[in-house]
Amino acid sequence: MVTGSTRGAPVHGAAKLSIVTAVIAGVLALYGSMHAEKHIAGTPLREARGSAGLPAQPGTWVERQWVSGETRVLGERIDRKVLATTERSKIANYSVQICAYVLPFVLGFGAALMGGAAMRAVERSGGKFVGNTLAVFSMLIGGLAAVVAGCMMISLYLWPRLPSFYTT
Repeated sequence: MVTGSTRGAPVHGAAKLSIVTAVIAGVLALYGSMHAEKHIAGTPLREARGSAGLPAQPGTWVERQWVSGETRVLGERIDRKVLATTERSKIANYSVQICAYVLPFVLGFGAALMGGAAMRAVERSGGKFVGNTLAVFSMLIGGLAAVVAGCMMISLYLWPRLPSFYTT
């Protein structure tokens, strides 16, 4: 049991690594769940929307400035460029799918496990290391990223293959 203050103790390396991994997994899971369908040619959501799946025209001043800068630097909107690339190349299509769905699942699951290991290591160090908060948040964020990415993989890859009486 720790009787003194742990103020000034270094943060355990596993806690740092787990929170960085969890944040990366969280960002990729958010991309996959909210934005990737605009970039991947042939996805069920894109097919269901038809031409409505195209990026909306910017409305606010900030959106117009963003689009103006985007077209000035890249020549056109990035959504259209990535979509054109995924339409032309199966490798690009699969790469975007892996980055949007598989990678956040694996990284999130790994971050949650690393966070648990970091928590154990910090608790066993007897006050030599800190990082409980980072470990807990890496378990929370990593777990959420894994669940979101897992749900997206089920809805995109498994759901269309189920018999019709399950989907009605």
